[in-house]
Amino acid sequence: MKELSMNEMQYVSGGFNLMGAATSFVSFACNSGIGFGSFVLTSGAEFAEFVINSTIAFGSFVVGASNWDTFVNTSSNNWNGFVETAGNSWTSFTNNAATDWNKFLTSANA
Repeated sequence: MKELSMNEMQYVSGGFNLMGAATSFVSFACNSGIGFGSFVLTSGAEFAEFVINSTIAFGSFVVGASNWDTFVNTSSNNWNGFVETAGNSWTSFTNNAATDWNKFLTSANA
């Protein structure tokens, strides 16, 4: 049985770089985990702000300090702010994950 050289092993493996694949996949997994965590924290904080501000606006309506239209407009603006922040955060996460995934694919290919 013949022992294969590094060049022969790369030829047989179809140009797969095991070390490059392993290290870049770990990097992808870590970066994606951190990015998703950031998305969750950012979106969660913005949603909490939406709830708090809308609750305050509703309380203001209940005690007669504002009217229904003011409450609805305030809540709508708060919701739009949440959706925009969450959307931007999700876009950043997916763009960074895609970039890291492409680095993985490049590193895995010898």
